[in-house]
Amino acid sequence: MLIFLALAGGALVGMLEVEFGRPSWVLSLGLTVLAVSLLTLARYWIGTPFDQLVEQLERIKKDYHTDALSKLPMDRYDEVGQIARLIHDIGSVSVRNHNDAAQLRRTLDHRVAQATQRATHELRRLVMRDPLTGLGNRRFLDEQFEPLVRSIRESGSEMVCIAIDVDNFKGINDTLGHAAGDELLKFLGQLIRGLCRGGDYAIRLGGDEFVILLPGCGVPRAVQFAEQLVALFSQHTQHTLPPSCPTSLSVGVAGLADSDPSANAADLLRRADEALYSAKRGGKNRVCDAPPRA
Repeated sequence: MLIFLALAGGALVGMLEVEFGRPSWVLSLGLTVLAVSLLTLARYWIGTPFDQLVEQLERIKKDYHTDALSKLPMDRYDEVGQIARLIHDIGSVSVRNHNDAAQLRRTLDHRVAQATQRATHELRRLVMRDPLTGLGNRRFLDEQFEPLVRSIRESGSEMVCIAIDVDNFKGINDTLGHAAGDELLKFLGQLIRGLCRGGDYAIRLGGDEFVILLPGCGVPRAVQFAEQLVALFSQHTQHTLPPSCPTSLSVGVAGLADSDPSANAADLLRRADEALYSAKRGGKNRVCDAPPRA
């Protein structure tokens, strides 16, 4: 198009020169008008479309979205349109790869977060569990006991703490070996889990000492629970241990005193321990409940 206009302009300048007979100024004026016209048309047909093309490319670079690609001047039939169509094809692949990569990053981030959460939860579970019996450990008791007591107080409910000790456990370890002692503790842990309700807390403090927390339970019912535990344990040991290694359970039971709102977790555990030692002094293989707090 520009070549055609240049030829037409050259012919027009020649005609003016012949008509007016003044070649110098007519030629200069004609060439100036022609140059300005050609530059203006070049700017309109070539410069402006390329500027728009660059602007769209900047948007594509910034947004990485197919909407920006759709606004490229692909309907033109000149070089600009050809370049726009090529950019559209290349850009579509780039945008798709960018979006796929972003989705992959989000998926990986989500999976990493889930794996981290699971690992943290499992680590916390292992830290709070006794590896031999699978019951809670002393750390679990330290973190859960006091908040549980506060919750029971606020709800106006009942709670009982049961302290358990295996009688003559050292003699079993010394006579039959630590492996036999571990098996006995594992059985006791299984027995406790089998008797506990879903909302009860069973803890191995260490060695042969255990604690059970029974929310929503009164002392009479807890005493029945403890007596059943003692009876089942005795039945098992009579059939599995030799007569030379007798063993049994001594159990202390203490209830959260409604009459004393200042009583806390430490007070409740201490009273259960005192009842446990009363059972020991009374001949072992029995359950003693603590007197109400004065």
